[in-house]
Amino acid sequence: MIAAPTSKHFSRLLMAEEEETKGIARELHHDLAQSLYKIKSDLGEAIHQVKNNQINAGIESVESVIFKIQEITTQIQTIGMHLWPPTLDDMGIMATISWFCREFKRTHSGISVSTEINIQESDVPESLKHVIYKILQETLNNIASRSKATLVCLSFSKRKGTFELTIQDNGEAFDMKREDLAGSRLVLGLDSIRERTEIAGGSFAIESVIGKGTTIRALWPIRTVFR
Repeated sequence: MIAAPTSKHFSRLLMAEEEETKGIARELHHDLAQSLYKIKSDLGEAIHQVKNNQINAGIESVESVIFKIQEITTQIQTIGMHLWPPTLDDMGIMATISWFCREFKRTHSGISVSTEINIQESDVPESLKHVIYKILQETLNNIASRSKATLVCLSFSKRKGTFELTIQDNGEAFDMKREDLAGSRLVLGLDSIRERTEIAGGSFAIESVIGKGTTIRALWPIRTVFR
C-alpha cells in the first residue's frame, strides 16, 4: 500500500502548483489577451479600409491578422503541452520523454541531453506517467535556469523490483540549506519533485557536488505503485 500523503506533502506541492498557475495566468493575460486585443483592432482597421475602397490595404491587414492568429494558436498549444502533453495519452511516456528532450535541446542549444531508457512502455503504470513527466519537466527547467550545465544525462529503468529515474547534469553545484536559497524557485521546484515522488509511493534523493554537478534520483518500488 502507498502511505497516505501528509498535509506537509500537499502544502509544498500546492505551493509549487500555485507558482505554475500564476505563471500561466500571467502568460494568458499579458501575452494572449494583448494579442487578441490587437487582432480586434486590426480587424476593425481592415473593415474600415474595405468600406473606404482601400481593398489592397484591407487585404494586407487581414493577412496580418491571420499571421497573428497562427502565433496565438502556437502559444496555446505550447501552454497545453506544458500542462499535459497529448503524447502522454496518445503515445505514452516514452514518446513524451523523447519529445520533451528534443524540445529542450531545440530551446537550449547549449545543453546536450543523452537518454538511456531500459524499460518498456507497458511496464510503466498509468498512475506514474504524469508524475515522471512533471519531474522531468521541472528538473530540466531548473537545470536550464540556474546550473550553467552543458550536459544532462537521463536514465529510466526497471530493475530489482524498482522503477528508477535519474537525471544528472554537469553544471554548478548548490547547497539547498543556504539561507539565500530559502523559498527560491529552485528550492520550491525541488520540493515539488520530492513531494510528487513521495505521494506516488517513491523516494527521492539529490546529490550536488562542486565540480561534479547535480544528480536527482527518484525510486518507486513496483509493488507499491498503483496500476
